[in-house]
Amino acid sequence: MGSGASYPRGDTINGMPESKRKTPRRTDKRRAAAALSPPADRRLILELLKEMHQLVLYAAAEIGISAEDSKRALKLAAKDPTRTRPSERTMRANYGIARLLNRWCNDKRFQRSDGTPRVLSIRGEGPTFETLAREFVPQLTVHELADMVCENAEVTRLKGKKIALVGSPVMMTPKTPETTLASLTLRLRRLTKTIVHNASIPPKFNLTGRFERIVTGELTDREFREFAQSVRQPMQDLCDRVDAGIRQPTHSHKTHGKSKTCGIGLYVFRDDGEIG
Repeated sequence: MGSGASYPRGDTINGMPESKRKTPRRTDKRRAAAALSPPADRRLILELLKEMHQLVLYAAAEIGISAEDSKRALKLAAKDPTRTRPSERTMRANYGIARLLNRWCNDKRFQRSDGTPRVLSIRGEGPTFETLAREFVPQLTVHELADMVCENAEVTRLKGKKIALVGSPVMMTPKTPETTLASLTLRLRRLTKTIVHNASIPPKFNLTGRFERIVTGELTDREFREFAQSVRQPMQDLCDRVDAGIRQPTHSHKTHGKSKTCGIGLYVFRDDGEIG
């Protein structure tokens, strides 16, 4: 990695090993509490929940949300049983753009003969940017979408009302408190579901858990910078393979049966001791 410095590490795997044996069909409504032993240390449980709530308050303060609004939101969450999921509405355009870029990169209609993304006309029928826009982000006008893509992805406008994808199909999240909080909320929900799902599998059943792994170690500032740079491309390559192989939802086709959003999540972290 980088300059060849060694990186001590340890890892934990939360998830059960794969099994080739057939298992009975089950429902996702299983509660983790049914598979776990009862809480034995109420004081510790309260401290852990306090820590989790402090993470929420810290994140809100970091992006400029007042302590009053943060505490009010926690109270509302405890009282209001509705689940409106505004994070999904907020991120809909961003995820639509990510799917648009995926199609642009991987669909032969939008590729040159060498497999690279074609330069597209912004308007028109056929393999154009407008065709992709109508399919994946219909809530925005074509020119609104073109501006957003050029600002937050490796896309640029060309002469003759053309547009080109000149780098990786990565969509950067706009730097606003709303999108930052929505993005964080979605990631927390999905990670939470994976961990709770794995915890809900009774030990006596040899069922397959969802893969979830953390690899940790200790690095100096310089080593961390080298490490973070060294794993960036392999992680991007994995994302690209998954992106190319997973079916993307669209607005122009009916959903396939009971299909649900699924995928993987990757991130590099460093515990600076500033949170919680």
